[in-house]
Amino acid sequence: MFKKTMTAVGLALIVATPVLAVEGPFPVREVDASTHLEAFENPNALDYYPDVAADVAAAVAAKVDAAPEDADHSLALSIKVTALRLNDNPVLTDDGKFNIMEGVVVVYDKEGDSPLKNEAIILRAEEMPTAMPAFSPDNRDFYIAMVDAFADKTAEIVSGVDYLPDTENNASK
Repeated sequence: MFKKTMTAVGLALIVATPVLAVEGPFPVREVDASTHLEAFENPNALDYYPDVAADVAAAVAAKVDAAPEDADHSLALSIKVTALRLNDNPVLTDDGKFNIMEGVVVVYDKEGDSPLKNEAIILRAEEMPTAMPAFSPDNRDFYIAMVDAFADKTAEIVSGVDYLPDTENNASK
């Protein structure tokens, strides 16, 4: 008898407990990308790659699940590309070569009030010694590869968001 009573009480407690979070994965409803290269003196990356923010936004949008208009739970991304540099020099070469791409990804919930996740991405391309002759890609192919790698890292960050605060239940308390 005691066992049945405790089981019934336990089930009643589970049913009566409000859900405080919603579990993911979550689709992305908005990707907003921009550049913020002003932190460096005399950066010239935008002279060579003026569409880097749009390219990053498009690459990220292709790698994450898009949220339908009526999605109850979705995410928004704010991406800032903060550096395209050659080693530690913010001034690229005359042909626009770079080997470092940096940025920050901030993940927001549907309301966009406070960030759920804020992470820096730093990509550094380095040459590896090889026994055979190696050929470097041209600047455009290298740029596309770096943007794609940045989008991959962003998609990893998004997939790491596995819960959302349930603001409806929290607001009613």
